[in-house]
Parts: sequence; structure tokens; C-alpha cells
Amino acid sequence: MLFRSCFTPRVLTGVINLRPVKHDLFTHFFRPLDPKPVDVLELQTSLRGASILPAITNYAAGTMRKGETLRVDYVKAPRFRPKRGFQAADLLKTQKGFSPYDPRINPVERAIADDMDAHRDDIDRMVEIMCAQAAVDGRIDLYDMIEGQVVKNYTVDFKRPASHVVVLAGDALWSNPASDLVGTTETYNLLIQEDTSGHSATDLVLGKNAWTVFRRHPDVKETLDNRRIDIGQLAPRVGAKLNGQWNGLNIWTYNATYKDLEGRNKYYLEPDYALLLAGSAESVIEFAQPVDVKCEGPAKIFAKQFEQEDPSGIFTIAESRPLPMTRHCGWTVKIKVL
Repeated sequence: MLFRSCFTPRVLTGVINLRPVKHDLFTHFFRPLDPKPVDVLELQTSLRGASILPAITNYAAGTMRKGETLRVDYVKAPRFRPKRGFQAADLLKTQKGFSPYDPRINPVERAIADDMDAHRDDIDRMVEIMCAQAAVDGRIDLYDMIEGQVVKNYTVDFKRPASHVVVLAGDALWSNPASDLVGTTETYNLLIQEDTSGHSATDLVLGKNAWTVFRRHPDVKETLDNRRIDIGQLAPRVGAKLNGQWNGLNIWTYNATYKDLEGRNKYYLEPDYALLLAGSAESVIEFAQPVDVKCEGPAKIFAKQFEQEDPSGIFTIAESRPLPMTRHCGWTVKIKVL
């Protein structure tokens, strides 16, 4: 059959990695790196790493520097491996929108192309969930389904300081028209600067309820600039969440949810929360090598297909081992504003 000669792992891997990445907001704040031929990734975290450089005389030796990194951990890369199947009888049916008399159309080709897009969507969505957890919670929790039970595999903890999780109360709540929004954001901007060796807050991400009180607040109504929004270089779904600039910050709203392994809806950012973050901090997405004997080298996503005889069917598999990481553990401040 045609899929045997054309759809080798090398071809499918090339195709799936060339498909457009479905960027969303939190992925936007992380820079993807080239995949590495490793199973374990090095996690470096820095907190208040800046120190003064001593001035020396013409006769003194050089000064040994310890560098910024205060903690180095080694983390096993997570492994995601979605699989989809097609029954042979289904492939012989006319595909929607195609003529059965057109010799140029091959239903197997179309089915596998659709499959690659579906695998890419699954993996990109998982990367967005992990990026959101890293930014919002300061850690990533990874789960598996074993014999019908949800089991936590492990947690990747970025050691965010406890002072970077804030719960406002009383007159400080943003629902109070007399609260000081400018002062609040400046206070936590200074905290980010102190704990990241000078990186300043660049973005404020708001949950649904937080955005409602924010845009109505006296500190914001007259100063939110939504006329000069440049979304030319943003992915469509990212640009749609940008509401303007205020007090030197890009203002975003995020009201999306996803389902966890138990089927419960989870918010990427809870409705009553705001997240202040430094977009210039060193936040990246590492990719380890997929675990498959047919994977010939490092790849962000590896894909292959195989055939089985009984029941007759064709299956496709995609595997990716991404892990979002941030070097500056104090790059975000999570604020409960309601």
C-alpha cells in the first residue's frame, strides 16, 4: 500500500514538526530550544543572584566568580505519546468533500495528514498547560492514569519564593474604587526586580473577574491605552487576548479552561487572580529525545505509523518530551485581587 512506502517515521516526523505551532498565551512567554539527545534535563534556578564586582589594582589577579545559579537540579523529561487508530474499512469509504472518481485523492494520505494535525494540537495544548503551571503556580505537576486511577508521577518545583504569592484583603481589593492599583503593581514589580537581578515586570495577565474590576477601576479607566495595540507578530489566539497597555505593562485576559485526567475543568489562571510577570526573564522549553527504537535522533516531536492485521487497522503515534523551565524563579507574582 502507498502508506508503507511514503509514510516512514522520517517523513512523518518531518511533517509534524513543520506544522504550525498552536501558540497560546503562556507558551508565548517561553522560548523553545533545540531538542537534546538526553533523557534527563538540567534545571537551574537563580534567586537574587546579582552581586557587586570588586575593583582591583593593576597588580592583583582576576576575581573568581561563582555565577548567578544558586541551585541545580536534574529532572526526568516528561513523556507524552498520543495514539490514534483508523480501521481499514473506514479508509475505503469516500472522504468528506472528495470525489471517489478522482485518482489524485488517496484517503490514507488525507487521514494520516489529519492525524498529524490532531497529534500536534494535543501536544501543543499540553505544552501550554505546563507553561501556565510554571508561570502561575511556580511548579509543574505531572500525572498518569494507571489502572483507571489518576496518579501523580512527580512535581517539577521552580522554588518560587512564598512572597510571590499574594492575597489582597480589605481596602486593597481591586473591587474597592479607592484601592491603589498603580501602587500595588509597582510594589510587586520591585519585588520581581529584586529577586531576578533586575528584570522588570512587562506583562499583567488577568483572570475573567479580575479583568472586569480592573477595567472599571478609576486608576485604569482613563489610562488604559487600547488604541496602539500591535499584534502583527503575535499568533492569532495570543493577539486576541491583548487588551492594551497600562502603566508600562501589556494587559492580557485569559478565561480558558482545560479538563484534567479526571474530567474536571481547570482554569489556566483562576478568575479572581492577576499574574504579574517579567517577559525578559530566561524562560525556555527544553525537549528531550523521544523513547522509541525508530527515533534516529533528537526531535521536538517524533511520529510514526504502523499496521496490524487483526483487527485490520492503521495507527499513528506521536511522541514529545517537552519541559518548560525558568531560570529566574522570582519572575512572576500571583495576586488574588478579589
